[in-house]
Amino acid sequence: MAQAEVGIEAATESMTDRTILDTARKVFETYGVRRANIEDIAARAGVSRSTIYRRFPTKDDLFERVVRREGELFFATLDQATTGRNPQQAVVEAFALGVRLVQDSPLYSRIVESEPELFGLFSRSDVFPIRRFADGIAHTLRRCGADLPDADLANIADILLRVALGIIVFPTDRLDISDQDAVRDYAARYLVPIIGDVS
Repeated sequence: MAQAEVGIEAATESMTDRTILDTARKVFETYGVRRANIEDIAARAGVSRSTIYRRFPTKDDLFERVVRREGELFFATLDQATTGRNPQQAVVEAFALGVRLVQDSPLYSRIVESEPELFGLFSRSDVFPIRRFADGIAHTLRRCGADLPDADLANIADILLRVALGIIVFPTDRLDISDQDAVRDYAARYLVPIIGDVS
């Protein structure tokens, strides 16, 4: 999910799509993903159900697009934060930003607090595409100078993402995720060694 892809996605959204997606995000944040329904989203967005269904045939399709928007914002921010950094520094930045995203995003906070099992379901479906996010991490590491075969880099990115998600979704008392210095130190000590010397 490179920065160019972010621009393409944003450019293809119509005003109606943006309204639907913004409203859906608020409904998912308020009621949770499972309890949210298309009728409520349509009413709050001021559109008909058929308008939503024409654009997003199922609630899963709608939720996937909301999640993808969040991911696009994350990777745009990560691209800026890792400019001029080496792969090891990029791992620290990615982990710190990921932790902050979950804390700052009402949507992800809601999922972590009331529906954490959805992350497991999403990782095996297109709704929360782990591979897409892992590919974004691999792209960042490559851009920062990682010099590994594509398959190895993809597997390392996948491992880093799954470890980070596990820590975020199932917090440990060994890490205070509200302390950014502690988060960065944790990433430097325990996640950076996973990638080793890749530059």
